[in-house]
Amino acid sequence: MSDEIYVKTLLDSDAEINVMSETLVVRAQLSMQRDIHLDMIEVNEAKTNIIECCDDVKIDIDEAKSMISIFVIESNEYTLILSRSYERKTHLYINNTSKETCEMTVTDDDERMMFFKLILT
Repeated sequence: MSDEIYVKTLLDSDAEINVMSETLVVRAQLSMQRDIHLDMIEVNEAKTNIIECCDDVKIDIDEAKSMISIFVIESNEYTLILSRSYERKTHLYINNTSKETCEMTVTDDDERMMFFKLILT
């Protein structure tokens, strides 16, 4: 079995913590490090149960690699949400060049960089 799992993620610059679904933890065969039971209040004021935390999860966006902690939630409409802490760790830079275009740069601890250009159609 490959050590890599490919998932779509949401980069949420307003999110305070990184979260992933319990389904992804099982699929990626990650070990949950801490037994915690907290409620997370979402932007729509709904409560979501945080059940565990996985430490040192390897996140690769092309050549930019990082190790982060991610809280595990029971259910989520997104498999993985990367927050401001991911942005700081990887020096994520977002430049809104126009109403239709956004450019992003991700840099890891080894100074590897990945560039993205998003265009709304």
